Amino acid sequence: MRPERRERHRLLIAYLRLRRAHWLVAAMVLIGAVVAGWGQFEAPTPAAVDGGGTSVAFWRLFAVGSATVPVLALTSPLQSLETTAGTAFHRVRAIVLAAAFVLSCACVLAGAVIGVGATVVPVLLRALLAWMGLALVGGRVFGWSRCWILPWATMCGVLYWGHSGSGEGLRWWEFTGQPIEHLPSLLLSLGLFAAGLLAGVLTPWRIHRAGLRWRSALVGGAERPARSYLDQRQRQELRVDQDLS
Repeated sequence: MRPERRERHRLLIAYLRLRRAHWLVAAMVLIGAVVAGWGQFEAPTPAAVDGGGTSVAFWRLFAVGSATVPVLALTSPLQSLETTAGTAFHRVRAIVLAAAFVLSCACVLAGAVIGVGATVVPVLLRALLAWMGLALVGGRVFGWSRCWILPWATMCGVLYWGHSGSGEGLRWWEFTGQPIEHLPSLLLSLGLFAAGLLAGVLTPWRIHRAGLRWRSALVGGAERPARSYLDQRQRQELRVDQDLS
């Protein structure tokens, strides 16, 4: 094995051990098993409809957990130290996050096929993208160990206000239950996923560097007129001195 690959392998193993990745994998498998066994059952939930409640299938509820678990792989007891890490660390971080998301999706989708049917796979995958994006945004705002706050709060709001007043239909932004051909739900899910990727890329040092660039651009733009004015005055004074001499 080449020295570079050996170093990458060591970094990957240390990264996974520090985060106790086996517990995260166990949680992914457990969610898939629950969906396979009880995914078709429905749970009563409060909703802003006539009667004050409705029912939601388990596979829709567990989708948010399946998308949140991979983001928990970004938590670390050395968080403040890792923010100053170099490109190699962030590359490993991105690879682990992508692999964890693929593995979590595979577990819950396999469970959905077994317990519910293949017809729910496209809708579930669309919801997973949206919940993953919200988890990444929540992790950037609240910290990676509390990345679940934003997607779970959003899920409560979507389930409560997502029905029409009569309870017979779903509003356009209720992306967890709309059919796959519903274009607004698809665009909303893709937008949330893109926002999450942007939040994951904007590390603190990148945000700081971008702030410095904007600050230098603004300050430099304000100084250019003053500098040009001073240069013009200096040239005028030089001409006066030359004429007097």
